[in-house]
Amino acid sequence: MQAEPVPQRIASLNICIDQLLWELVDRQRLVSISYLTANPMWSPIAAQVKGVTLNHGLAEEIVPLKPDVIFAGEFDAPTAIELLQKLNLRVERLSLPRTLGDINTQILQLANMIGEREKAERMVNNINTRIAALQAANQHKKPLTAFWYSANGVVIGDGTLEHEFMQLAGLRNLAAERGMFSFNQLDLELLLSAKPQLLIVEQGSDDAFSLAREYLSHPALQHADFKVIVLPAGLSGCAATVISDVAMRLKDSLAK
Repeated sequence: MQAEPVPQRIASLNICIDQLLWELVDRQRLVSISYLTANPMWSPIAAQVKGVTLNHGLAEEIVPLKPDVIFAGEFDAPTAIELLQKLNLRVERLSLPRTLGDINTQILQLANMIGEREKAERMVNNINTRIAALQAANQHKKPLTAFWYSANGVVIGDGTLEHEFMQLAGLRNLAAERGMFSFNQLDLELLLSAKPQLLIVEQGSDDAFSLAREYLSHPALQHADFKVIVLPAGLSGCAATVISDVAMRLKDSLAK
């Protein structure tokens, strides 16, 4: 079976894949990236991508650019992707990373498709080095207890990247310890009775964050004896490029 030629014209419909491509390929090879990547509310590289053609996940935006390959995430733009495939354009879907191990796998998988294995291996080695340093720093410390708290009273449990971020930062995830997996609603009374030392809130869209703030403004929470850590918008959403940064941000917040 003949190997695919190394693509020189690359389009992406996914904000997280955009961030990986930005690290791995020369700018002139990117013919289009997601419009979300240019929004500082969601993207840490928004200021850097000015001038790159943006798309909204529509086939009619992509076809005239004549890309050699189009990358998309697991759940991105199914209608557009179906049309692009019918037009015999090469579309590659990447699965959503669900664990720290998945992240390295995704980086190397993408690199193999764009001919940038050496850069990807350096990226993976750097991630692993920073993770190892975080793990070593936490070895003889007593972990603090915490909930990762979202809008509508949802806490994040085991089987998530957020859970692994908490472990890297040296925290005990009380939701996971209560057998919760993924995203679960937790009654305010149960949250308070667990007596967490920390409550982590990730700022998302204005509406979502206002809902989280509404919960945080409840009188019972206002008088609770825990610290609230607010992470910037979208910090954990594209973990492949900021995996150690999230854990470091948590650790820095704990030190304040």
